[in-house]
Amino acid sequence: MDKSISFYDGGSEGFYHGLILGLIALMDNQYKIKSNRESGDGRYDISLFPKSSKYPGIIMEFKWGSNLDSDTLDKLAKDALDQIDTKRYDSEMTEIGVTNILKLGIAFSGKKLKIKTE
Repeated sequence: MDKSISFYDGGSEGFYHGLILGLIALMDNQYKIKSNRESGDGRYDISLFPKSSKYPGIIMEFKWGSNLDSDTLDKLAKDALDQIDTKRYDSEMTEIGVTNILKLGIAFSGKKLKIKTE
């Protein structure tokens, strides 16, 4: 992030959402990429549905805050990860038989980020 974006770029969750979508676009030969779709009891940010069983399914939930310290950013990433389970964002994947699912709670603040995984 230090080399990729300007401090002025990171002003909303939508910016980071678009950045991540752009970065993973090249993975479309291995995954069906979905953004802002309903699953379970809510709407996830990004899900990658594997086209082959050798790849895990991936669910990403993003959170953003302005001028957050490291501890607050860490808690926000944990909250994002918890939201995936609380809202059952994996239900769409499990319905089609995906059993290996990587869940990512990602929190952004300016050029800083924290990632929690399950």
